[in-house]
Amino acid sequence: MTQEENCEAGFCGIGTWAGTAEVYDGAGAFLGNGSDQRFARNVEQDGRVRIDLAFIGPLKFAGHYFIKPEGSHRTYQGPANTGFAEAVGDDAVDGNGYWPVTGLSHRLFLAMLPNSATQLHLSMMFRGEQLIYTIVSESQRVPEDGQARVPGLVSGTSFDLGSDPRAGRPELLLHRPGTWSGTLQTFDANLNTVEPREYQETIGLDGEQVQADILGSLAGSDHQQLRLRTNGWQAWSEMGRVVGSYNLSGGRALAGTFHHLDSGLRVWRREVSTNDGQSKAVLHTWYRGGQRVGAQQGVIHFTPTA
Repeated sequence: MTQEENCEAGFCGIGTWAGTAEVYDGAGAFLGNGSDQRFARNVEQDGRVRIDLAFIGPLKFAGHYFIKPEGSHRTYQGPANTGFAEAVGDDAVDGNGYWPVTGLSHRLFLAMLPNSATQLHLSMMFRGEQLIYTIVSESQRVPEDGQARVPGLVSGTSFDLGSDPRAGRPELLLHRPGTWSGTLQTFDANLNTVEPREYQETIGLDGEQVQADILGSLAGSDHQQLRLRTNGWQAWSEMGRVVGSYNLSGGRALAGTFHHLDSGLRVWRREVSTNDGQSKAVLHTWYRGGQRVGAQQGVIHFTPTA
C-alpha cells in the first residue's frame, strides 16, 4: 500500500508538498513571500501521521509534529504544532493550534483541489486575540520524478507592495465583476455529509461598493444580497437583512462573519483563491448563537462578467 493510499477517513494529504506563500501583517499589508515545504507520512507503529516542514519567509520555522486521526477528528501532538482539527469531508481541514516555536496560535483552513495535487491554505496567526500574520499559500504534491510545479509569484518587494491592498496584482481577485459557481458539500452540525448544493455568487462593483448576490447558502432562503463598502483591505455592510464584515489579504483571501437576520443565523466565511484567480476554496460555517448548525465547503470557479 502506498503512502497516498494509506489514509484514514476524511482529508488525506500524505506525500511531499512544495509551495509558495504570501505573508501579510495583521492589518493586511504585504510583508513578503515565503517557501513552504512539507513531508507527510504514516507512522506504521501507532497509526499517526508525521509532518516534517520548513517555512522560510517574513517569519520562519522548521520542525516536525504528529497528527493522530480519530475518524474526522485530528489531534496535533507536537512538538512543533499542537492543537485540534476536524476534517470537513474528504477535501478540507478546519484546524486550531499553537506553534510553540513562534509563540503564535493559528486558525487554519486547508483545502484540496479536485485534482488531488494542489492544496490551498489560509492560516491566521494570533498572539492572544491579536492577529499578527495571515499566510496564504498554494502547494503542489511533488510526484515521484521530483518535478514539482510550484505556483508562480507576483514580482515585487514589500517596500513597494506593502501599501497596495492588491499586493501587486492588477485587481482584487475576490472583488472582480463576475460569477463564482460550483457545487458545495453540505454538512450538518456534526459535519456529517448531507445533500450537496449548487452555489452561485455574483459580484458587481459600483465605485467603492461591492454587491454580492448569493444563491445556494444555508441561510434558509433562496437568495441573499450583500451590499458592502470596501477600502481594499476590508469590506463591511451598512444596516440591512444581512450584516457583517470581512478582512482581505491581498484581495486573494478573506475571513469574516455575517449575520442573516431573517433566519437567525450567522456564518463565518473563509475563502482563498488560487494564484491565477480561476478557482477559490470556501468554508462557510453556520451557527445559531454559539452552536454550530452546519457548514458548506468546496471549490468553485470564476467566470468574468462579459
